[in-house]
Order: sequence, then structure tokens, then C-alpha cells
Amino acid sequence: MFRRVNHIGVIVADLAEARRWLAEVFGLSMSRSVELPETRIRGEFYPCGDIDIEVVEIGDPEARRRRLGEGRRARIEHIAVEVDDLRAVLTRLAALGVRTTTPEPRRIGNHLNIWTDEDTTGGISYQLIAKAPDAATGKPNRS
Repeated sequence: MFRRVNHIGVIVADLAEARRWLAEVFGLSMSRSVELPETRIRGEFYPCGDIDIEVVEIGDPEARRRRLGEGRRARIEHIAVEVDDLRAVLTRLAALGVRTTTPEPRRIGNHLNIWTDEDTTGGISYQLIAKAPDAATGKPNRS
């Protein structure tokens, strides 16, 4: 079902401050950044061994308050795990009463992503990640 932990997602109030700690203080190198303008989200990934630390800054004040909490500077928000067959995993989890935050997975790059509702998964949100099928062929994407 789950292949491996991909990353730990941390919501931060200030991306520059998180970058300073991860890069300057802990000596980690940023491997990639993401920007989702439609949701005003910016994030950066810092590999640490086989797992990345993802830090995410949310530009929308209401969404930031809801996801970060009032007066907090950072909080671990989710654990991302890679799966081979996203539909099969979602079917199995639904049978156990697990809900997701959206009805359908979201494509980001060449991966499909969906997050569990933390109220249905023991207080922890899990981001499920699977390679998206190739748009042209419909076959699994190998990258």
C-alpha cells in the first residue's frame, strides 16, 4: 500500500525564516521550490537523508490562519507517502471511514496528490502521492 515516506510538510508563517534555519543553520540545500499562484502557496523542499522537509507559506490570510493556527510560526501539517495505486489506496481507506480534503486528486507536476482529512486519520493528515499517467498515452509515467 505505502511505498515510502516522501516528505514531511510544515506550514510556516515566514518562508525566509524557515529557509534561514534549514539552509544556513542546519546546512541543508534546497532541492526545488513550488509556487501555486491560484492558491497563493509557495513552498521549498530540503532533502534530509531519504526524506524531504517541505516548508510551505500561505499568502491568503484566512487560509494561513486555518492551516497554521492563530499566533503560530510553524506546525507540522502532513506526512506525504508514495503509493503505487492511488485509486486502490483511496478505496481501501474509504472503507475504513477515511475522508479526503478534496473529492479528486490534484495533479502537481507529474504526480497525483490528495490529502486525508486529519479528523479521520488519527489527527494526522497524510498526503498520498502517485505518479500520474502520461497525458498522451494514459500509461504510467516513469519519471
